[in-house]
Amino acid sequence: MSEQNIEIVRRIHEAWGREGTPIGSGLLDPEVEWVNPPDAVEKGVRRGLDEFGRAAESVEETFRPRLEIERVAAVGDEVVVIATLHGRGTGSGLEVARRQGYVWTIHDGKAVRFRWFNEPREALEAAGLTDG
Repeated sequence: MSEQNIEIVRRIHEAWGREGTPIGSGLLDPEVEWVNPPDAVEKGVRRGLDEFGRAAESVEETFRPRLEIERVAAVGDEVVVIATLHGRGTGSGLEVARRQGYVWTIHDGKAVRFRWFNEPREALEAAGLTDG
């Protein structure tokens, strides 16, 4: 199951990179949650495809991101992605490169939860993994 979950997450990220949102991939549960870290500009949880899509579009509009994936690991229903987020601020023109972590929860072949973390270590710990 872990390899299947990893493949689902890879396909979600491919669709996200291609289309600016993974909504059209068919790989998100209708009640999917987007969970921001407590220190995010927009804190809290978004629920459902519409809210997930709005959050993804907000990121896209802010700095046209590109994700460089470094590591993907699965633990049970969770898939951890460690990556560097690259982009250019649409208003400022400033280049952004930030290493982050993400944890996807997969159930019945669909993502039911997406959590992002400002520190890769936090994502690994949230899934019960260590940095090694």
